Amino acid sequence: MIWIEWDKSGEEPVSLGEVKRFLRLERDDEDAIVARCISAAREAVEAQTGLVLTERRLRLSFEADPARDRLALHRRPLRDVAEAIGYDEVGAAVPLEPASFRLDPQPFGAWLHLPAGLAARASNGVELELRAGEAPDDVPEALKLAIVRLAGAAFETRGAVSLALQPAFMPPLARALIAPFRTPRL
Repeated sequence: MIWIEWDKSGEEPVSLGEVKRFLRLERDDEDAIVARCISAAREAVEAQTGLVLTERRLRLSFEADPARDRLALHRRPLRDVAEAIGYDEVGAAVPLEPASFRLDPQPFGAWLHLPAGLAARASNGVELELRAGEAPDDVPEALKLAIVRLAGAAFETRGAVSLALQPAFMPPLARALIAPFRTPRL
């Protein structure tokens, strides 16, 4: 199973102005850097929690197994299946009915119920486009504060660590704010 993040158009849960006020920045010449720090911080929180914190589309690619009628998906919230394409034995795209795939939300993800006979129709794999994510107003305040703290830490260490590697560390307060939202692991 492969997740492909190709739609990055969702509105960030924390605004540029909020982070600039936290950092006490009054100038506008570093807005692009602060915006990149916000995106990196949100991605770090998403990686820690399995939550999708901006409304966007995700692509899921997987091989259909005739012995399985459902898949466990560990991202949340997943709203619905927008598009579905299967690939037959010669690799030709076969349109599939998105409504034939059913999402069953669970506390820490969702079950994706597969239509009967999917493995026969899509022997070379399936690609689904899923609508996912939270509206900015629905993101918990604790996670917004964690994003602000992480973005601030990334901005403050930008001279020591390149923006591509940010956030370079997770402040203890951000770690504590994220902890209740992590998926439990055995």
